[in-house]
Amino acid sequence: MQHRKNALLEINTGVKSKWVYIRQMLTNLVRNGKVTTTSKRAAVLKAEADALIGRLITNTKNYSEADAKRENIRLIKSVIYSEAEGKKLLNDLLPKFVESGKMSGFVCTYKLGYRLGDGAEKILVKLA
Repeated sequence: MQHRKNALLEINTGVKSKWVYIRQMLTNLVRNGKVTTTSKRAAVLKAEADALIGRLITNTKNYSEADAKRENIRLIKSVIYSEAEGKKLLNDLLPKFVESGKMSGFVCTYKLGYRLGDGAEKILVKLA
């Protein structure tokens, strides 16, 4: 039996770990604001990005200002590769998401058609 296993959130990247690829896609999403990828990878990226931003907002609401900043920095360092993108997420994007009042739905996906080489469906993943 496959309890608690979501086959839709599995990706085969050819790299040593799935988590390395997801972290790289999250870093690129924060850096550029959008990423074009396949449909299965887009589903994984959307789920991880929504979970990350939701945890950051929860920390901001539940802790004092200094504690929330420290916890958010720790969480961002464990997920985002570059320090510049981590600062951008913490200082620019997070206040915008906190004032919106939402707890999910921070990432939008749009279908772009099909790739020329192999015919895979292209999806644009964009920060809302």
